[in-house]
Amino acid sequence: MDIRQLRALQAIADSGNFGEAAATLGLTQSALSHQIRQLEEELGETLLIRARPQSYPSTAGRVVLESFARISAEFTALERRFANAKRGPQAGILRVAATPMSFTYLLGDLCEVFRQNFPAIELVFTATESADLAVRRVLTGASDVAFGPLTGQYESLSEVRLARAEHAFIVRSKHPLASINRVTPDQLRQYPIALFQAKSGTRSLTDAIFEGKGYPPILTESNDAQFLKRMVSISDASALMVAYALDTGSVHRSPFSCLRLDGPPVMVDVGLIHKSNLHMNALEVFKGLCLDLRGPKPLELLLGDQHGSPFLKSATHLSDAQDSERP
Repeated sequence: MDIRQLRALQAIADSGNFGEAAATLGLTQSALSHQIRQLEEELGETLLIRARPQSYPSTAGRVVLESFARISAEFTALERRFANAKRGPQAGILRVAATPMSFTYLLGDLCEVFRQNFPAIELVFTATESADLAVRRVLTGASDVAFGPLTGQYESLSEVRLARAEHAFIVRSKHPLASINRVTPDQLRQYPIALFQAKSGTRSLTDAIFEGKGYPPILTESNDAQFLKRMVSISDASALMVAYALDTGSVHRSPFSCLRLDGPPVMVDVGLIHKSNLHMNALEVFKGLCLDLRGPKPLELLLGDQHGSPFLKSATHLSDAQDSERP
């Protein structure tokens, strides 16, 4: 049994006539009859009632055609997918999930460059309350790729590391701890804290810092970074914040002081997360461009760096390199 025989059976059932079906398929009538006989012999059933003026499927023939309808749908989907691939990787849809903070401060830069380079690939964005929810959209198939902290929590997901981002506590410039460059959790416990909500990447990191001895008094909880920064600016609260959300290149004009914890820098890997078994041209193109912009190793997003938009800076260098390669 092969797909040509099934298509021949379907063509005869549609037209009711061997001659018309043969013309539709570009075959001679004898070749078409031979395919149907072979199929009937293989299955041991009569599949067509050869009547006049029309032929029509037998009971066994209808069973075969019902199965072929499902098979045909799968073949059509495959043909469409790889027809797009023949036109090049610049076509398709990619569904991206991330927190508003990630979109605002980092992922938006990547998407801006991607749209400039691949305008025929449509990006569909979903903003989630937490990075955990973005990953869950990938797990359920609601999104193709998420951006956020990399945890290695799910075996079914692949991670693409793009950067290592430093985290530090911020306080207002008039805070009692503002003049101290490095602090301990015990010093921070003396004052209130503004927290990201549970299951966010920064909240999990904060939980680990205060694990065992408990939190300071909690002033507020929110996944809105701008709101948390505003609460810190009008109170004696601190908040753990990722470096790229701090505008640290303008630290002298900032209303905040940044406090590193004693010990090594608090660093978190961030990047792309997608299903390991998901193979899409649009996704591969997106990953490829992100890695080109990243460079040979993950970017270091450190406190106090004048990094601005690191991926847009990389895009300038990438564009220059591409131009130099053109004849």
